[in-house]
Amino acid sequence: MVTRITFADKITGLPILAIGNEGHDTAHHYMTAMTWLSDSRHLIVHTDIDPGIVHTDIGLETWTGNVVRVDSETGDAQVLEEGLTWGRGVVSCDDVLYLFNKNELYAIHVWSGERRTVCMLEANCTFLGPLSITNDGKMLGVYWQEQMQGDQSSEVATRETCWVIGTVNTESGEVREVARPLFDQPYPIANHAMINPVDPDLLFYSHEGTTEHIPDRLWTVDARSGATQNIFPQKKDESGQHVEYVGHEIWAFDGSGLYFVKYPHSPDQPTGVFFVDKRGEWHDFINGDYKYWHVGISPDGRYAVADTQEPGISKIVLIDTATKRSSLLCEQPCRGVHPGHPHPSFSPDSRKITFTFSDAHDVLWVGILDIGDCIQLGSDE
Repeated sequence: MVTRITFADKITGLPILAIGNEGHDTAHHYMTAMTWLSDSRHLIVHTDIDPGIVHTDIGLETWTGNVVRVDSETGDAQVLEEGLTWGRGVVSCDDVLYLFNKNELYAIHVWSGERRTVCMLEANCTFLGPLSITNDGKMLGVYWQEQMQGDQSSEVATRETCWVIGTVNTESGEVREVARPLFDQPYPIANHAMINPVDPDLLFYSHEGTTEHIPDRLWTVDARSGATQNIFPQKKDESGQHVEYVGHEIWAFDGSGLYFVKYPHSPDQPTGVFFVDKRGEWHDFINGDYKYWHVGISPDGRYAVADTQEPGISKIVLIDTATKRSSLLCEQPCRGVHPGHPHPSFSPDSRKITFTFSDAHDVLWVGILDIGDCIQLGSDE
């Protein structure tokens, strides 16, 4: 079912451990959702992914497969769930895997296999991913799609669908609605909700849409007051057109702010990885050495890791957040469509980088790079 292979990257020579299933797609979690267990040895992967594509009414594509716990050192594997769509999981600090299916959010203990329902939304609601969770594992950040019914306010009643930002207590199952963002057509979707890792009352969400047309991508909401804020007002040119195309945000593990990518086709320069503090009071340019796409952050805050969007390939690049210098780790084939985006992320001990890549036959594998103490960061170009 699961195979381990090791090979050297052709560009850097660094060894890559690959976990997958010969002839069947395998992927890890989205970069904002922990895929590793607390021991930084075992991880959760999605394998036997059905290549069939399902188009939903909000334009998402879904792929079903099996959720598997894998020992990265031995290859031993255990199926935890079958027939679930990719991109729905997050692992907590105490080795509980949280998943959702339609209006149910549930938990699986990754060692005992014990399954329990955490909460159920109303029948007209559907959870969407990815999930997020606080560092202590006590609160989930969630968002859902709600098909509107009667008895709504006049502003909301004009919409057939609303997107709701909320939290779920992992122990009690209490669901708290925090915000109902009302973005105008043709881009009404609020998604990518992420709870602050250390402050369960502060959540991020994004204004989703074609980046060239979204001038207000990054938002936070404070559950204590209900106040929302666009924390990164994007620049405009003299004609009033916005010139910063941004996205793929992720909280720093200390909750101080969000890292995100300013995409290379933005008219305003420089482009690359940026940081904005949680209050939107200041932002900082981190690195623009490559054509970055997604960014992940190490739990210890020392590193960022980013992939690149290029025809047929993607580079995985390590960035020192203090010196802001980059180091190329590898360059691998990239399918370019979900779930084949690399989505690089870190293990809890900040030593391993995980990413999804394609082999020579366009089959997806999960790659693991152990950065250890051997990477000497420097300029590659």
